[in-house]
Amino acid sequence: MKHRILGTAGHIDHGKSSLVHALTGQRTDRLPEEQRRGITIDLGFASLRAEDVHIGIVDVPGHEGLIRTMVAGASGMDFVMLVIAADEGIMPQTREHLAICDFLGIHHGLIVLSKVDLVDPAWLELVRSEIRSELQHSPLQHAPLLEVSSTTGQGIETLREAIFALARQLPDLPHQQPARLPIDRAFELRGLGPVVTGSLHGQDLQVGDTVIVLPLAQQGRIRGLHVHHQPTTKAHHGQRTAVNLQGIPLEALTRGQILTNDLSLQTSREIAVSLRALPHLPKPLKHRAPLLCHLGTQQIACRLWLPQAPHIEPAQHAFAYLLLDEPVLVLPHDRLILRGFQRFPKHGSTVAGGQILDPFPPRRKRHRTELSERLHTLLHDPLEQRAAMLIQEAQLHTLSTPALAQRLGLFGQPLDQLLQRLLQQHTLLQIDHDPPHFLHTSTLHDTCALAIQRLQQHHQAHPLHEGMPREALREQLRIPSPRLFQLLLQTLLQQGKIAPPQDLLRLATHRLQLNDDHADLELRLLSLYLDATLSPPRVQDLPALLQLTPQQLKPILTLLLRNNQLVRVSEDLYFHPQPLHDLQHRLIAFLLQHHTLSPQDFKELTQTSRKFSIPLAEYFDKQRLTHRQGDQRILRDPKSHKAQP
Repeated sequence: MKHRILGTAGHIDHGKSSLVHALTGQRTDRLPEEQRRGITIDLGFASLRAEDVHIGIVDVPGHEGLIRTMVAGASGMDFVMLVIAADEGIMPQTREHLAICDFLGIHHGLIVLSKVDLVDPAWLELVRSEIRSELQHSPLQHAPLLEVSSTTGQGIETLREAIFALARQLPDLPHQQPARLPIDRAFELRGLGPVVTGSLHGQDLQVGDTVIVLPLAQQGRIRGLHVHHQPTTKAHHGQRTAVNLQGIPLEALTRGQILTNDLSLQTSREIAVSLRALPHLPKPLKHRAPLLCHLGTQQIACRLWLPQAPHIEPAQHAFAYLLLDEPVLVLPHDRLILRGFQRFPKHGSTVAGGQILDPFPPRRKRHRTELSERLHTLLHDPLEQRAAMLIQEAQLHTLSTPALAQRLGLFGQPLDQLLQRLLQQHTLLQIDHDPPHFLHTSTLHDTCALAIQRLQQHHQAHPLHEGMPREALREQLRIPSPRLFQLLLQTLLQQGKIAPPQDLLRLATHRLQLNDDHADLELRLLSLYLDATLSPPRVQDLPALLQLTPQQLKPILTLLLRNNQLVRVSEDLYFHPQPLHDLQHRLIAFLLQHHTLSPQDFKELTQTSRKFSIPLAEYFDKQRLTHRQGDQRILRDPKSHKAQP
């Protein structure tokens, strides 16, 4: 069965509610004040059913002061019934409601000439002519025009059949997007708790689903569902739905919020849009103009921000940003209405409308042509190019699948297929898996080039350093993810640009090179340590001995240690390898002959004080040449040294 939502539109007192009652037998004026005054104040709801189609009807108010309520009801319509009273013809809210429907993308509908029993044939012909002339360039210019009287019943059955026929003709669109229910009512039922109602878009809602209400950001569970006053376990796209919630208090719920089953969706206070100004505006819409933005059932104060032009002329199309006073949940291609704070004669206060291009646009800078160029891409280019652009803009922060879905308005299998094509084309790289994150290949290429540049700069500044610390390079490149940094190093290694990554990173071509001053200092240090034999100076004493700073000495000492030209025995004692090697031979010979070595024996063997003999003895223990037993030492593996002369 098809499910469609029909909405009324038209000026106050043109008979919209009476017409709904004549069609359905259901009264939409539920409030006592509505019944007393005979006008619609809030949204009213009814339904029509045939064997193959179920139509929910939203009856909206026609008063110029209730446009906010009208837009809230119109946001869920699939097609519209524009009601024009035969005794008054086109009126200001007729035009404003028609413009709102056009901006919301409601381009299917019927024109109903009501109260035909109150006028004579000649007047009726004049009104018909006026309607066709006024609607000549509107989306309803080819819509059927039906004449009815709710009082006499004239034309009601014909209208009912025309509604069913049009509902059957409307195309069935895929509903891959998450379920979104813009809330238009919130109330409490005794014994059941809070209930919210709205027109359901996107995927199904089911009893037991976990949902979130945004921008409230509170989660709850669906306790029960009603569709057109009937209990059900599942609600579908296009149905007027009542949701009984558990876990969210009634006082937190209000019209304008959105209930969704996708817990990953985020709200925004700045959105990029494509707009069209109405042609009747007496003056242009200026940069930073204060306006009212209508999104779904929500009305938010905002400011208009124009990237290039100082204003938008009447009837002009333009790209813009909207700076919102409150956060909103939107997806690309969602429709919006902009209203001003001044009513224009014969037209109301609506000034423009359009659609969302980017829920999370990049930083704003005026008079930058690239802002308009990227919005043009988002509006006109194929999905592959839009997705690639968004991921490239994310740079090293990458974009996750949920974030990309909301930026594109594409979900489920269609998004998976799109990403698979881009991966196969080597446009993207997948970084993480839970959830998947994507990086543009050009970003990796640029970052590799920058990493090479940073390593070159480090080698030039520190020619005696083996390399650059890993974390220092990662910080300079501002790579937030360790997995992404590892991918960068793997890529550079595969390209032969760097040596196998260790704690210190270096280019594959990097070689330690000494200048003349460094070479001279190297010779002085080696000579000093060789002459000192087993009684070398401590490291902290070297600057005074050589009349150099610690900063001048440190790289040379590090190089000599790395090249095994000096041996670190303890933290502050370095030895030349030749006297150390000679001592090792004497030590082995002594232990092969005497089997054990006392501290005094080792002191005599080294001909040094305890200041040197103790660190040396511990050094040979660490080298696993000797093993300490009490205050004695023995060879760890005597058999391997038996053949030594």
